[in-house]
Amino acid sequence: MVLTCPKCGFKFDLSYSRAFSCQGCPYATFGDCGYVKCPRCGHEFPLNKLF
Repeated sequence: MVLTCPKCGFKFDLSYSRAFSCQGCPYATFGDCGYVKCPRCGHEFPLNKLF
């Protein structure tokens, strides 16, 4: 799933974000997190607002 950061406009894949921006977060690891973090600027935003 390709996402666009609402802050900086960077386009990235959700799995890329989970692998690099959310390292160490247990919620992202187990898929229970409702947020996504931009790998470029670090802005964190709700995933449910995208659908």
